[in-house]
Amino acid sequence: MTEQTQTLSLVLRTIRSGLAVTRPELSRHTGLGRTIIQQRVDHALRAGLLSEGEPAPSTGGRPSRILHIAAGRGAVLGVVFGATHLHLAVTDLDGTQLADRRLPWDVEAGPEASLAALFEAAAALLTGELADRLWGVCVGVPGPVDFARGTPVHPPIMEGWHGFPLRERLEAHFAVPAWVDNDANVMALGAWSRDRVAAGDNVLLVKAGTGIGLGLISRGRLHRGARGAAGDLGHTIVAAESRHRCRCGKFGCLEALAGGWALARDARAAALAGRSAFLQERLDHLTVTEVLDGCAHGDPVSIELVTRAGELVGSQLALLVSVFNPSTVYLAGTLAQAGDVFREPVVDQVTRGALPLATDELVITEADPDRAEGVGAAQLAIEELLHPDMLGEWLRHGSPRDAHARERASAEPLYLS
Repeated sequence: MTEQTQTLSLVLRTIRSGLAVTRPELSRHTGLGRTIIQQRVDHALRAGLLSEGEPAPSTGGRPSRILHIAAGRGAVLGVVFGATHLHLAVTDLDGTQLADRRLPWDVEAGPEASLAALFEAAAALLTGELADRLWGVCVGVPGPVDFARGTPVHPPIMEGWHGFPLRERLEAHFAVPAWVDNDANVMALGAWSRDRVAAGDNVLLVKAGTGIGLGLISRGRLHRGARGAAGDLGHTIVAAESRHRCRCGKFGCLEALAGGWALARDARAAALAGRSAFLQERLDHLTVTEVLDGCAHGDPVSIELVTRAGELVGSQLALLVSVFNPSTVYLAGTLAQAGDVFREPVVDQVTRGALPLATDELVITEADPDRAEGVGAAQLAIEELLHPDMLGEWLRHGSPRDAHARERASAEPLYLS
């Protein structure tokens, strides 16, 4: 990796972030001299990675033109497997969404069936010139991931996925570089990328759906921990004396008391006990979706269940807010769709339990589900494509697709994870 590649990557990633979009701004923000900035911008313009737009507002002297990540050069595919659905999005390198598809899917159908569903859905999106422009793929899954190897590791709700060579299979099928990460991580990137300047560079995303996960962005970069296990909020113990066994095998996990599957379990018990006529009518197909419908219809038991889940999540989150001191917390996943019924108890518990200095300017808000999932995975792919270790290699060959083809032909790895 040369200094030229490092500075080119820095320029491209800074423009993508929106923190600096003119040559003078780039120089001030990065600390690089004007000559270096001019050289790197010219290089990126020649490579078709940047385009010049309208003049920036004049501050005296000759106005600078606003720089944009070029549209139409490459495209990336972002995919997120939820426990009960599959979301795909295709974006340009600037993050603009070009195609999108969401379909129901049970991730416990196993890796082979899940890949077949993914490939079929992707084929419907990647038609014509989009297929030729594909430069990278990223898939998020609801479980721990060894990011360096691109494999799930002992995921509690994904039977048959442990050690599955997911990245290898993706690269073989799409013939481009691929990455695999935890779904909460890519969702954090997706939510944060939309309003990075306002959100700040220290962000948490809590995904409260069938399971409960956490994506953590520290100083503008995803934090995965030493082995990729960072953010496994759902399997922290909140009630050691609980008799509810979690799907991970432990008792008293947050997920076993506040996850979507736990709410469906408790809703069924309430319906059988005659506590809710609304839930009784839906007993044959009672899931967390019916509990959320109950909240929307004012069913007291449904509201009680979601409120209690919010309190439990908020209590655990309060500790993280004191320890990590984020500027923004995003709420995502199925339970976040309950709106204030879930959000207000979360906010209340964080305010009560965290240090005042950590909460006096803290923003807790719902993430845009369409942006957070497939687009978030696409964002991760773009970040990796522009990483200095990778950027220099594929630029020499013209595109990531061309570089990947040479790698496969020579069987010699070109990229560092």
